[in-house]
Amino acid sequence: MTRTAVVLLAVMAAAGTAAGQPRVLRLTWWTDVGLPTPFAFSTLGPGGVVRLTLVYDTLVWKDEQGLIPWLAQAWRPSPDARAYVFTLHDGITWHDGRPLTAHDVRFSFDYYRRHPFRWVDTQLVTGVEVRDRRTVVVRLAQPFAPFLENIAGVVPIVPEHIWRGIEQPERVHDLGVVVGSGPYRLVEYRPEAGLYRFVAFDHYFRGRPRIDEIRYTVTPAERQVLAVQTGQVDQAMATTHDVVRLLAGHPYLRVMETEPLSVARLLFNLEQAPTSLRPFRHAVAHALDRARIGETIVRGPAVVGSAGVVPPTDPWYTPRVHAYPYDPMRARALLRNAGFEDRDGDGVLEGRDGTRLQVELTSTPVRDVDLIEQMLRAVGIDVRLRTVDPATRAQLGVEGRFQMLLTFHTGSGGDPDYLRTWFTGQEANQFAAGSLMRSPTYARLAQLQARAVDPVQRRRYVEAMQIALSEELPTLPLYYRRFYWIYDSRKVTLFPTRGGLLNGIPLA
Repeated sequence: MTRTAVVLLAVMAAAGTAAGQPRVLRLTWWTDVGLPTPFAFSTLGPGGVVRLTLVYDTLVWKDEQGLIPWLAQAWRPSPDARAYVFTLHDGITWHDGRPLTAHDVRFSFDYYRRHPFRWVDTQLVTGVEVRDRRTVVVRLAQPFAPFLENIAGVVPIVPEHIWRGIEQPERVHDLGVVVGSGPYRLVEYRPEAGLYRFVAFDHYFRGRPRIDEIRYTVTPAERQVLAVQTGQVDQAMATTHDVVRLLAGHPYLRVMETEPLSVARLLFNLEQAPTSLRPFRHAVAHALDRARIGETIVRGPAVVGSAGVVPPTDPWYTPRVHAYPYDPMRARALLRNAGFEDRDGDGVLEGRDGTRLQVELTSTPVRDVDLIEQMLRAVGIDVRLRTVDPATRAQLGVEGRFQMLLTFHTGSGGDPDYLRTWFTGQEANQFAAGSLMRSPTYARLAQLQARAVDPVQRRRYVEAMQIALSEELPTLPLYYRRFYWIYDSRKVTLFPTRGGLLNGIPLA
């Protein structure tokens, strides 16, 4: 399998479906993700932005090989890469029957400048010129290497006749504004139950979807495998490898394994001791047996985290990053050199002023945290656990109110521009927030790689960013997670998309 994620559904007629009966696909997620408009969906993880793709279309899309035409049937960049000319397909209509034209594309980007799209920043788009009803020129403030994948392939095009005149779109929760050009129309949404019901758009410009209706319900993560086994849903997700063995030989349930586009990582607060001390962070890296942690949690083979953040399975990865092999003796030596000693003989280190080497670790109640605590205590670090729910954990990361924080999130794949957004405070996914690189050199590299349209030069910048991250260590990736999509093969076939859905999301 190529470097991919499960992202698109190739829907097929359900075996044995009686003529005339609607084909219904029952999906599930662990929480409600908000009203699917570009202004009201939840950024607590990728579930909300993925749901937008049922209702709204983007200019380009991706398949197994890479970028493909979608609303735009063709495009070409200007010689200086500061403008892109898009030619739209003919005959595209909104769900209410009105035509989608180049004016809607211009309106969308103009509107996002005043009312930002919640998932990616579109401020680089300085203007859109309409040449005719099917041709637009999107102008950029500067060249942006991932423009096609991370903006044109992510930003939903919205109807001008719906949103024109609405000045606070984030406060609009009326089902009537959920009008797109996408393959499905939202006909029911009950936030208290996390229930969504989408029906096929009969006049979709790429052909009517063969699944008549998609329903989302909420199922706790720990019950999703059981839900698909008992037929309550047709597709569910697991993050542990044992489902592959569990369902081997099943008559119709299949498992699609994604590339490791999700990461479990420790975040360090660089503004307060002891996590502000680089030797302390390096000691933590040597103290943790990341291979053991990963294999224990995923119940199978694990991809060990790289200190340069980019997974070693990724084409952008460089082996020149600084490595931190599991070495408790090296961890203790680093701590001693930083002035910490076991003066009382109780195994816990103290600073020169007699203060115990204590650190607070914030996390949701997961098994990872127990392993981390044990390994850090073994080298003399007194760990105080702070257990919170996922939403609180994300908010603490956004606000920087933590010493060490254990987080899990998608996005460790796709275009490497995430090395810029994660570490410069520009990441929309709240689960990925909390790591900052306060380095002018790193900030300069981040901008250079974003502007570098020459792939060879861009690779040099991305490699330099990974090396800088591995030395400074504002975060320590523990392991990368594969998602295991369990699905009823009588109803759907899953196939992979290069680099994940949108900007590195391994969701179906």
